[in-house]
Amino acid sequence: MGSRNQEWQCGYLPDIFYIFVWCQLNILMNYLMKRVKNTIIALFSSIILFTSCNREFLDRFPLDSPSSSTFFSNETELTLAVNSAYRSLLWLSSHEVPYIMWLDGSTDMTWTRGDYVDMLSLQSGNVTTETSVFYDTWNFYYNSIMRCNNILQHMHRAQENVSPEFYNQTEAQAKFLRAWNYSFLISLYGDVPLVTTMLELDDAYAGRAVKSDVLTLIFDDLDFAAAHLPVRWDEADNGRATRGAALTLKARIALYEEEYEIASRAAKEVMDLGEYSLYADYENLFKRAGSGSSEAILSLPFVLNFQTSQIPRYLGTRTAPGYAILVPTQTMVDTYHCIDGLRIDQSTLYEPTNPYKNRDPRLEQSILRPGEWYNNFKFETHPDSTTTLQNVGGTLNRVNNLEVTNQYATFTGYHWKKYFDETELPTQVTRSELDFMLMRYAEVLLTYAEAKIELGDIDQTVIDAINEVRGRPSVQMPLAQANASQQELRKLVRYERTVELALEGFRFFDIRRWRIAEDVLPGNMLGRRTKAHWFDEVIPTFNAVGKPAYNNERQIFQILSTNTFDPGKHYLWPVPQRELDLNPTLGQNPGWR
Repeated sequence: MGSRNQEWQCGYLPDIFYIFVWCQLNILMNYLMKRVKNTIIALFSSIILFTSCNREFLDRFPLDSPSSSTFFSNETELTLAVNSAYRSLLWLSSHEVPYIMWLDGSTDMTWTRGDYVDMLSLQSGNVTTETSVFYDTWNFYYNSIMRCNNILQHMHRAQENVSPEFYNQTEAQAKFLRAWNYSFLISLYGDVPLVTTMLELDDAYAGRAVKSDVLTLIFDDLDFAAAHLPVRWDEADNGRATRGAALTLKARIALYEEEYEIASRAAKEVMDLGEYSLYADYENLFKRAGSGSSEAILSLPFVLNFQTSQIPRYLGTRTAPGYAILVPTQTMVDTYHCIDGLRIDQSTLYEPTNPYKNRDPRLEQSILRPGEWYNNFKFETHPDSTTTLQNVGGTLNRVNNLEVTNQYATFTGYHWKKYFDETELPTQVTRSELDFMLMRYAEVLLTYAEAKIELGDIDQTVIDAINEVRGRPSVQMPLAQANASQQELRKLVRYERTVELALEGFRFFDIRRWRIAEDVLPGNMLGRRTKAHWFDEVIPTFNAVGKPAYNNERQIFQILSTNTFDPGKHYLWPVPQRELDLNPTLGQNPGWR
């Protein structure tokens, strides 16, 4: 973020400030030991303000550093503070993969080997109120909210020392980030505590606010942000939230909460900015070639020696070398239509003996399938293919096929191509600099179309928005027709969200807001075909919401795991047990105990 990117990763503040926090925390915790502790106090005081990086509190500190009572008094200090608040976008697991990507690994479209960050447990329904991901997520987002609240509560100290434009932009960024954090909390947990100031001991037993009240704050914050953030920043500040990002987030959360009029208006405002357009090449959009394109609205930046990711490691083939952790499912592959726009069970173009032929081009552009060349290796998964070909400077050599001989090679027979750039391999497989897009223009177009469809307000702008996505030069799927019914357009836009936004963190929320999770999640997760049935000509059937099913699937496929979904409880995550133990007034979500 250029000139304002000082210590963005660590959220540095002068040492005397950390000494003050350390002392206050000791006083606070001693007091709390004498009375019943409160969930939110314990939660936020643990990393109150900006103590996001490990520091030696007892080191000597410069005597000219500002104290906590005077911090936020100038442009430099506000910049440091808001840079620290941007860490809420950097929701990385300990494996340096965005949690947003992991969430797709708990759906029907992606399978997670090894139950990393509890995704396999979520997928199977084998979770309790004590499962770590529920607490880690709650903790992360409330800590992030408190960074924002701290800025908003104390930034007035700088008002006379900075320009009105800078002051408003700082407030707008803090409110955008607070809205970002709360949007995840209400989407995952429903009703949550609504905290807009730094907490005091009198707040010890704060309960949960109804979701509609939190949503009001989110919309108010995003309206302020959209009014005061620039359409684009100078190059030195690229990466900060913009007006388009604020409006996109408003459209997204309004769509999730069935506020379709708000969603359509906000999405249309983004479209009318004239700032964004679809990148021509869908496959390269998620590689270095497409990084920073006109489609990106807000991205998570990764820079060597600052913050990198290990996305290629967890997506990659064994020859990458990768771990084959997050892999596409057979359900994902079957979901892609044929090039005539029909499902594979409906299209005369589908060939069971060559199942990847004549398919939506995004299948080839998103998913690595058997028989393809990738990273200079021929990708083969048949159990007898213990060797494969490697291209070394134009010379083909037969080598050991790790995709078969390694016991932890892809269990489904597929890999994701999205966010896996061969040009980064092998040196950057564990320290990738490829940006991860948090918002892009295709989402805006699909949000606009879906919101208008649900309102029953279907006009040519809806058809145009869908067709802009389907007509991307590298895709060119059959266009939606103006005489299509509401139900037909609803199915089409849901298909587009499923394949267009795959592995970008949307599927988890979509199947819940569409109330179809109990129709798509339960059942067996299918692995590679068994050797005896490898070449069988099989065409699946599909249920009403598009989930494929095979006759004799246990004979045809290896079964990786079995999923369950209880609609009486699994539509919301539980309030973490640790939070309930500290503050019983929070109450629990239905079905959890």
